[in-house]
Amino acid sequence: MKKSLLSTAIAGALLATSSVAIAQVFATAPNLSVPEKAAFTCIEQALSVTAAVVERTGCAAVANPGVYSLGGNVNFDGDGSCTLDDFTITVDTVVDDFRGTNVLTANNGRGQVDDVEVDNKTGAYWFSRLGEIMYGSSDFTLCVADCNNPVKDEDYDEHIIKDFYDIASVSRIIIDEGLEVITKEDYPRMKFRQDSTYVPPNGGIGDLIITKVPIAPENSPVCTILYDAVVDDLSGGIQFSGNVTVL
Repeated sequence: MKKSLLSTAIAGALLATSSVAIAQVFATAPNLSVPEKAAFTCIEQALSVTAAVVERTGCAAVANPGVYSLGGNVNFDGDGSCTLDDFTITVDTVVDDFRGTNVLTANNGRGQVDDVEVDNKTGAYWFSRLGEIMYGSSDFTLCVADCNNPVKDEDYDEHIIKDFYDIASVSRIIIDEGLEVITKEDYPRMKFRQDSTYVPPNGGIGDLIITKVPIAPENSPVCTILYDAVVDDLSGGIQFSGNVTVL
């Protein structure tokens, strides 16, 4: 999939602008499709694992090399999967026409991100009917050494809430703003502020950029998680491919 120069330029311009100000003036309901909701869920699940690895091993360790592939596909029913490095997440979607959409996630066998093993990832996420709000949480385990011993698995959780807006008057341009907290053994460990810009494919090539920035005291060591991907139509569903970079 080749990146659209026009949508890339739009996304870059939007990231340089205050999304809050734009949303207040122009925002309408994003009207996310079922495949889009499922894809956002799968991607956010992968990025939450990245965030937990950052929390566990530190920015310096993850930032070398700090680039991981993330891609996948979702069919028209909202079922599919995505793979971060060597860790695969599946999504299974249930639609309530009056209330919204529920996306359930799991992992397809023990996997690995960089040198950290990941397993036991289960989650549940909900979207409002038109996709204005997403919230949910998941549990998973990380292991950094002696991983043949299950006792070495460390229990993590993540909790997320996001607001989506359509800021385009003609073609769709979706932005979102949200917060995520990473917890270990139920205790908070790290919080992220995040935003994204999504230009749907609409029969061509679309773009997605997601940025997660730790919320921490000034001058604290922090690193940004950036996902830059292209998005394409796939027989009523969508497919996406890009890289996660820890900066």
